[in-house]
Amino acid sequence: MEAPFFVRVRAGLDGRFLFLLTVLIELLSSLISFLIGYYALKSYRASSAKGLYLLYLGFIILGIGNFLRAVTSLYFAVILKFVESPASPLLRLLNLAGSIYTITQLIAYSVFTATYIMQAKTIGKSTIAMSTVSAAVFPIYRLFFIPQLELIAIVMLGFVAVHSLNNWLLKKNTDSALVFFGFGFMVLSHLLFLFMILDEILLFLGQASQLAGFACLLAMLAKVSKPNA
Repeated sequence: MEAPFFVRVRAGLDGRFLFLLTVLIELLSSLISFLIGYYALKSYRASSAKGLYLLYLGFIILGIGNFLRAVTSLYFAVILKFVESPASPLLRLLNLAGSIYTITQLIAYSVFTATYIMQAKTIGKSTIAMSTVSAAVFPIYRLFFIPQLELIAIVMLGFVAVHSLNNWLLKKNTDSALVFFGFGFMVLSHLLFLFMILDEILLFLGQASQLAGFACLLAMLAKVSKPNA
């Protein structure tokens, strides 16, 4: 009988390699998040649409949070190689990093939700929905895992994803499709994070899904900002 998919994937991946790959994806997601913010700010300056400015703030905050989690995880992965039992100051530092990451996620998703509650704006001839928007060391990423946060994120992003789906069905254009797939992949990533306690490979798949969502949103904003260059 053939082994389950996750077992086969894990068997082909070394724990440390999978951890480093996950961190790399998160760093890349952080970079793309900053790029999304850049294009949103660029479009905002050309159109003065408040929704785009909120989008800019949301993705800058989200990018900072992702960068913090990746860097902190790498830091503790190195520390744990030399310290068998982390001292209280190190544990407090990790808890602080986890709290900051939680706050940045909640703020960013709240901004995304707020922009979808606002009335959609029109930029040039394109109408878009403004609110676009972790091995042996894997336990480090688990310390960032807060089920309550994942549930809140799923609810917030789920609202945005459903709204963007309806927008795509009504407009039937590429921009609307990219927004829907962007937020759809982000919802999927948090669903995978929620079930990470079952298998650590779900963390990697969640990061990959998040990266795909960011890429869709970046493509949409880059496309929309061209006429305003």
